[in-house]
Amino acid sequence: MHGVRFLNILFHGKFGKLISFVELSSQDHHTQLRKKLYVPRVEDKNSNMRMLHISTTEDLIASSMNIFEPSPTDASGNLREDAMLASEPVDIFLLPGVAFDRQGHRLGRGGGYYDVFLKNYQELAKEQKWKQPLLIALAYSLQIIDENEIPVTENDVSVDALVSPSGLIPITPASFKDL
Repeated sequence: MHGVRFLNILFHGKFGKLISFVELSSQDHHTQLRKKLYVPRVEDKNSNMRMLHISTTEDLIASSMNIFEPSPTDASGNLREDAMLASEPVDIFLLPGVAFDRQGHRLGRGGGYYDVFLKNYQELAKEQKWKQPLLIALAYSLQIIDENEIPVTENDVSVDALVSPSGLIPITPASFKDL
């Protein structure tokens, strides 16, 4: 769990909400960190994805593609909180991908799910006058490739920073300021 420990150190005490595809919890000598965790749920084949709040990994169920996602309702039958309907902003999105470059370009799996969601969330944050969330990609070192190798379209959303086993690679001014 080296990556989880690194993330716990990286986010120690700075952020109240984050979006992730992993569960983070930590305890140090003084403080137990509690983060509000949202996890992606693919809704259809038209690049529609929601981020739903979960409390434990037991809130996840296997999808038709055998990917663990949150069920739409909790054990009591209540609808899960959707990040797009939350009353407070999300601080960080932790993003997966196939490949990344040091300019912040991200190659996903081609469905556009994260790009569509991120554009919608960024617009929501702008409308609400919230600070834009940091977009942080989690990558193995071999996934970080030379610039101009990743095809980029107008629909692609770039990341602010990369986190790999080799360390943090800040890309945008926001990442230098907030990390």
